[in-house]
Amino acid sequence: MIQKNLSKPSINPREALEHDGVDALADLLAGAGYIIQRRALIDLAHALRNRKPLLIEGPRGGGKTALAESLAQACNLTSFYLQGMDDLTIADVLYSWDREAQTQMVRQELAAGISLSEAQAKQFSREYLILGEALAAFNYADTNVDPPVLILDEADKLTEKIEDMLLQLLGRGCAHVPRFGNIGVRDRPRWPIVILLSNDIRHDLSSPLRSRCLYTWLDPPAPREEVRILHARAPRASPDLVGSVTRLINCIRRDMPAVRDKPGLRESIDLIEALVRDGVGALTTDVIDQYLCFLGKRHKELLNLRQGLARLEMAACRADDEINEWVEWGFSHEAYVMEEAA
Repeated sequence: MIQKNLSKPSINPREALEHDGVDALADLLAGAGYIIQRRALIDLAHALRNRKPLLIEGPRGGGKTALAESLAQACNLTSFYLQGMDDLTIADVLYSWDREAQTQMVRQELAAGISLSEAQAKQFSREYLILGEALAAFNYADTNVDPPVLILDEADKLTEKIEDMLLQLLGRGCAHVPRFGNIGVRDRPRWPIVILLSNDIRHDLSSPLRSRCLYTWLDPPAPREEVRILHARAPRASPDLVGSVTRLINCIRRDMPAVRDKPGLRESIDLIEALVRDGVGALTTDVIDQYLCFLGKRHKELLNLRQGLARLEMAACRADDEINEWVEWGFSHEAYVMEEAA
């Protein structure tokens, strides 16, 4: 759990959406440096209004995790985070019992003259129940006014067993704990904001899990979107640098088929932040060579990029009317926060 900042007010994004519409939701995200695509914004709004989990799929590095984290940050909401992996257990997701404390309690009760049956009956009380990350989010929603954000990252790495554990929770808002009862929040308006993220690489999520979610696909950003995102994330970067990085990245994506693992939005942001930090103003061959570690993630990719340095410099410096237009537009419209076209 990542606790919200208790010294600052929180915003319920569901209420902001109902009172002020989808533009207010986009404004909130932009305040945290996230420029949301129009389609994703509409789908997120539906998920918030209907209190449904939102499953976001798309290529790696496209901003899926950043969207969920930015929502929690922008609204100052407590967040719960569960990383998909093969060895997750019911204790990580739902619950476990503090066996050591239970045993100690029984011994103390017996020493005090309590019968064994009475002592054992006290074992399965709330004080000995340890909640996993997903169930803890629903329990938090049951006891707090502002909804938390539950992020299930890389959901395509979840095993079928873990998926099955989540079905009751995501469908009913609570989970049954044997010998204790139900934990969670049955009142759907108070459910946590649940966002599942998937690269759709490892395995296909089951139909029952998908049926409990609304769905959106996050496309890689178009150049006009990338310009605004880079400007938002690196506000000290000059218009020339934003344009150069955008042209460079798009050259790799479009015109260098030998680079199979294409740089995503994450790489674009990391690169421009490093360039600004180091005071770099122009992308020459030598400069690009020094920053290739931000762009290539495998030895073969680095070799291919290094062989194409001259092409990369040319792309970074070459005039591109479309990108130049969006750079000029983006820097002169600071309040513009979302993509108008679907």
